[in-house]
Amino acid sequence: MVHTLQILFFALLFATVLGKRPSSHPHQGKLAPYEPGTVPIDLSKDDERKLSKGEPVMKQIPSADPNIKGGRALCVQDIESPISDVWSQILSFGSYVGKVPKLKTSEIYEQKELEEGNRKNIKVKMVIGVMPGYKYECYYDHVLHRDSKSLTWRLDYQKYSDFDDVSGHWNLDPLSDRRTRVYYACDLKMRGKVPGPVMNILSKKALKEATGWVKRESEKATKGRGAEAPEGAMPQA
Repeated sequence: MVHTLQILFFALLFATVLGKRPSSHPHQGKLAPYEPGTVPIDLSKDDERKLSKGEPVMKQIPSADPNIKGGRALCVQDIESPISDVWSQILSFGSYVGKVPKLKTSEIYEQKELEEGNRKNIKVKMVIGVMPGYKYECYYDHVLHRDSKSLTWRLDYQKYSDFDDVSGHWNLDPLSDRRTRVYYACDLKMRGKVPGPVMNILSKKALKEATGWVKRESEKATKGRGAEAPEGAMPQA
């Protein structure tokens, strides 16, 4: 085991010296993956009031991952759009740049239907420029769970990403034909020490920004069609 780690260390060091990225990630996942499906949280009357006014609500949910102390952060947001419009925004990875704050690149490099469970696998390369000197290139492995109205993701460990690990989850709940409640969570593990402002942008601030841009773009699309807006449906993507 020690010998294997030494080989891996020198391989990464050699790649860094040459200015090249390693071909694969140094591990196969450290953060616990999210399970698809309804998020088990209780919303208070005050939470419901905020949601009805279009405000996001931050909650904590239990985590089975011992690396995450105090639970996992979750953002809840109500969107005045049918679920089909919301899914259309979330799944349009190739159109993220210009919508998602600080995102420079978003490209699908592989996608396929999975044999079981009415699911689809979507792999996406993204590059985010947080601030000068802090740009991160990562490769994400998403699974769309149509029956659970969920999208979960981790890193694609067959490729090297600048984040040490990521685990995320979208879950959509159609409250009516024209209103959808979204639940968004994304756990992030960085390598080494990261400045506080950078970590804040990538974690706490990113949760609200994610539901914020999806709300803005979904409602814009719905209003653009006016009375022609379709009833909510789970897309086949």
